[in-house]
Amino acid sequence: MKDVNIFIPEPGNTCAAFAVSALARAMKEMNKVAILRCVWRQHQRNAVVGVLTPNISEKDGTVGFCTCFGS
Repeated sequence: MKDVNIFIPEPGNTCAAFAVSALARAMKEMNKVAILRCVWRQHQRNAVVGVLTPNISEKDGTVGFCTCFGS
């Protein structure tokens, strides 16, 4: 694995916060990850495969996802 990114909901977007929180908490509770294929830019041909893992902060309860992408 090469790159690591963190995805969190847009600040102030309540719907996005609820959606990300529900998905991350469900994935963590079920001990699941998602395998994903990502193309970062429009018209880019090179796609990467990655793993999306739930990330819930024990310190302040921040919810998001970490991704690790292969090269």
